[in-house]
Amino acid sequence: MPEDALIVITSAIKTAFIDHPGSGHGTTWDQVTKSDEESIHLAKAVLVALRKAGYSVTKVEDQNAPKP
Repeated sequence: MPEDALIVITSAIKTAFIDHPGSGHGTTWDQVTKSDEESIHLAKAVLVALRKAGYSVTKVEDQNAPKP
């Protein structure tokens, strides 16, 4: 399981209700964070589901990054 992807997805899940409280359906979610354990569990589930569906997660290098 790509460790960097797990960290990014975990962070997104952990803060989703704070960063994006509007659900887009005229309602607002409570602004709470998920526990680390909940966030990691959900992130792993997302990565497993993607893998089972035939997807892989890879990091794309920044095209604008300075060249060595």
